[in-house]
Amino acid sequence: MKKKYWIALIASAMMAIGGGTYFWRGHLVQQAVNSIVAKPTNPIKELQKDRVNILLLGSDARGNEASRSDTMILISADTKSKHVSIISIPRDTRVNLPGIGLTKITHANVMGELSGGVHAGTLAAVQAASNLLGITINNYAKINFDGFQKVVDAVGGIDVTLPEAVGDIKAGDQHLNGDMALGVARARYGVTDGDFGRQRNQFHLLSGLGNKILSLENVPKLPQVLNIVHNDLMDTNLSDVQILALATDFKAATQDNVQYFQLPGLDITAHDPLVGADVDYYEPEIAGIKRVVLKAVQY
Repeated sequence: MKKKYWIALIASAMMAIGGGTYFWRGHLVQQAVNSIVAKPTNPIKELQKDRVNILLLGSDARGNEASRSDTMILISADTKSKHVSIISIPRDTRVNLPGIGLTKITHANVMGELSGGVHAGTLAAVQAASNLLGITINNYAKINFDGFQKVVDAVGGIDVTLPEAVGDIKAGDQHLNGDMALGVARARYGVTDGDFGRQRNQFHLLSGLGNKILSLENVPKLPQVLNIVHNDLMDTNLSDVQILALATDFKAATQDNVQYFQLPGLDITAHDPLVGADVDYYEPEIAGIKRVVLKAVQY
């Protein structure tokens, strides 16, 4: 029997039975909670017993070139209360990378990949995020943007409410296909607040995609979706069944249980040692970040 058929059976059982698979699913979720990929150099908050922090990385990879982590989103979830905090990290955030100095956090993935390949790039990006936020990160997933587009199409598009127009896509309730969703995810010019506006839109897209993937109508499509994800999933330490366990564990979470956070700071221009010139940065406000992170992980 093919692996993807087993995944479909497992997914269907987990979605339909719920209580009958709670212990097994809970064990898989706890495995994710117990996993530790990166610990911060200066911790702000110790990881709580029932909390899992997952870093999502969106790559702009083209061909075999080293890629920037164009999108960095931390999902901090309480497996007991089902409360979820989402923290967006601006790609231009100025951080101190070992052996490099003060540069953009998006460069962590590039330099890691150049020295040790895709996985080394992931770990460098995860560690940079952990150091910036001051919290332990359990898990990670890095996917090419093309994969996001294909998944949206595979589930029949997603429904989102956009706070403002993005290009030709109007504000308000919209049904987006993969190409439209990718355009919204990437757009930061012409969007209010620039990269912060893009981060907010990415939050709405992720919420819409999660709801659509886990709808009953799409359960039979999960093997197809996972196959697409695997083709464009560049790196992760989560297994298929762990991903499904986490997804189903939080399926009952409502919008009222999800909070979105952005990091405080200011725009500056400063020298970048990698490019040897002055560039635009987002300078993080450390005391403000500490307050945001404490609120997020205690939610």
